[in-house]
Amino acid sequence: MNQTKPGYRLTLLACALAVVVVGLGAFTRLVDAGLGCPDWPTCYGHVLWPDSQEEIAAANAHPEFEATPVETDKTWPEQVHRLFASSLGLLGLIIFGLSLKHRPEGTPWEGTVALLAVLFCGTVARIIYGDGLDPYLWKMVAAYFGWLAWLAIKTGTSPSQPVKLPAFIAGFLILQGLFGMWTVTLKLWPQVVTAHLLGGFTVFALLWLLALRLRNQRWAVSAAGLTAIERLKPFAMVALLVVIVQVALGGWTTSNYAAVACPDLPTCQNEWLPEMDFAEGFNITQHIGPNYLGGTMDNAARVAIHFSHRIGAIITTLVLLILAWRLRQTGLAPLQRMSVVVTAALVLQVCLGLGNILLKFPLWVTVSHNLGGALLLLTLVTLNYGLRTAAPQEQTS
Repeated sequence: MNQTKPGYRLTLLACALAVVVVGLGAFTRLVDAGLGCPDWPTCYGHVLWPDSQEEIAAANAHPEFEATPVETDKTWPEQVHRLFASSLGLLGLIIFGLSLKHRPEGTPWEGTVALLAVLFCGTVARIIYGDGLDPYLWKMVAAYFGWLAWLAIKTGTSPSQPVKLPAFIAGFLILQGLFGMWTVTLKLWPQVVTAHLLGGFTVFALLWLLALRLRNQRWAVSAAGLTAIERLKPFAMVALLVVIVQVALGGWTTSNYAAVACPDLPTCQNEWLPEMDFAEGFNITQHIGPNYLGGTMDNAARVAIHFSHRIGAIITTLVLLILAWRLRQTGLAPLQRMSVVVTAALVLQVCLGLGNILLKFPLWVTVSHNLGGALLLLTLVTLNYGLRTAAPQEQTS
């Protein structure tokens, strides 16, 4: 029986915390609290948020916050989200440290630790000295992930204790924190808001992938089963990519406040093909500077975004139904179980998407729809990992 590797339970805890962070991020966006704290990482200069009448009055009188008076119903969602996200970042660093402690002999680690320390210190310096350091931060990010890419090419994937994946997660969590900062300082610029949302999903998926690797269990199948798995691998990867694209479309939809552009179903504004402006809807060169709270696109552009997300949902549904059918047809127990899981996650997400519109976008359904997308992504990550690590029965006994 395979034993779990060091850090497995801690990584599961990080996955649970990631669920909370993703959910809080969705909640913060949906209650329009993305700019509830106009500074970062503090909130009107507070570690938590201004609460008493004296604190609120002092914050409103501060020259830096004259244009953004305190709204008490929007400060706490933003800062609670930040605190949970910071806790996840700290946990990611601890997991990386644990992976170093149990690293295989001869694993290169000095360069990774040094570059991660530089990136961390650069982030702290950015907080202190301001956006003049942003160009240097991007160079630090490029250096760190470039180094990890070089290590991956040089050393490949180790079957023993993972080190490069925890290192990637630790660095990506710092980058995700920077995206959170830029979300505020760039006033909800849709490009960076979408990147921040995708970053949250990426962190969740990578932590789950790490948990799967640390769990150290593989599907045991026959030789004929391995042949069936080889045929399935390409389509399973396509399905994963389709889900990622659909998540990105969902992120772009919420970043541009286009979710309510089509309040009816199956039509959109009572038309099967309403007026749409795809060029403007998918304009990724929107200027930095304006306040994008509530969105700035016109109706035709938002309809184009929403309509694209609906079409993406139809394509995703068809692809995943075909995938589930093919998994079922293999006759292999692990794949048949995954067929049920994929179908269940898909049905849940479709119902939440439909419920969003039919119930007129209640907050709990919209937040659940975000989490449902994350669940669907994790399901496809699990499937692809299982397909790529499956082994003959005699090797897993």
